[in-house]
Parts: sequence; structure tokens; C-alpha cells
Amino acid sequence: MMRPIRIRNYDDCSCEHHETYPCDEEEEPSTPPTAIPTTPSTSLQSSTSNTITSTTTQTTPESTTTPALCPDLNRQTPFKRKNGWWCGFLTEPSSSLVSPMNYRETPDWCGDTNAQVASLETKEELEYFTHVARNFKYPVAGFWTASAYNATSERWYWTDGQADPNIEPQPIGSDPNGRIAVLVGSSPDPAVLAVVPQSGRGSVTISAVLCGVPGLQFS
Repeated sequence: MMRPIRIRNYDDCSCEHHETYPCDEEEEPSTPPTAIPTTPSTSLQSSTSNTITSTTTQTTPESTTTPALCPDLNRQTPFKRKNGWWCGFLTEPSSSLVSPMNYRETPDWCGDTNAQVASLETKEELEYFTHVARNFKYPVAGFWTASAYNATSERWYWTDGQADPNIEPQPIGSDPNGRIAVLVGSSPDPAVLAVVPQSGRGSVTISAVLCGVPGLQFS
């Protein structure tokens, strides 16, 4: 391959000894560097502040608290019945003077504590309140329960609205105008359900009443 011939310019050469030392070839003026314009940043960041919204969902833990069986466990005792819990308590005499309680007054006695006259659906209720009555400071010989008489069927039944109305066995006594009371007796003999005059007077004085309220019900 042939090398290209470089052309030198000697016309304007001012150097001496041309024949020996030719002038340096003419240099082209240097080109000033081209300024690169500064381009504003084209970043995709928004001029407004970016707010990161949390998508975490707060979950409220389920309550592990067991619902109270009764509104007032200091006074009331819970009993499990067919339809739910029943919370009962027995009124206590305030003195040793035994005074008969008329059955018609019993709603007022229970109403003083926002309760009602209670029935006895279960054997456990009967045994428990018999024990309570025998161990009061001033023991009770008998106490009222919520009951009524059906003349058509000639049967007694419970009337507190929650207890199973059926009574088996039926109470002793035959006065359709009376009401059922628990004759407490003395240990170890069991208590007896008996129909007694509503005045509370008789062979056994009825001086207290069984009260109660519905507790936690079954869903």
C-alpha cells in the first residue's frame, strides 16, 4: 500500500537554512472547546412531597373475656336452666322477730333490687336455697316462690317466665287460693314444696321470698 504524500507549505517560511531545516508545517489554529449547555434535570421526582400511605389493616383482637352469667354476682347465684342461666337470691330477715310475709307483697320485696319473684326449676336451686335459709343469722322456716294454679288442669305451675312451668311432683296441699312456699324444715330432712295461705300464716310462718333475674341466655 502506498503512503499518502504530505504537502508542506514553504512559501511563507521565515526560517533560515531552508535547504537544511525546512520550516515547520503550518499548524491549524486550535478550535475552542464547544460549551455544553447545562440541561435542567429531568428527574421524574415530583415537585410535591411524596407521601407513602400505609395499607396495613389493624385487626382488633377478639375479646377473651367470658360474659358474666349474672348482673350482680355479689348478691345473685347463677343456676343453669333449660333456656339459660337464672340468677337467684333469698331475702334475709333483719331481726329474730319472725313476721309473716304476705304473698301479695313479694313483688315489692324483690323489686327493691330490680328483681322479681322466682320459681324453682331445678333440684339444685331448691337444695341450695334451703341450705341458705337454714344458715341465715336469723333462720327462715319457709319462703315464697313464684307460682299459680290452673283450675282447668288442676295443676300448679311456675310463673317467673323463664323456668319450665311444669312442676313434678306437684306440691302438697290443695288450697287453690294459696301459693307455693318452700317449707325449709331442718337438716338432714329435705325441704318440702307446699301450698300455703297467701297471708304467710299457718303451721309454718313464711317470712322470706325467693327473688331473681334472668342471667346469660342460650343463643
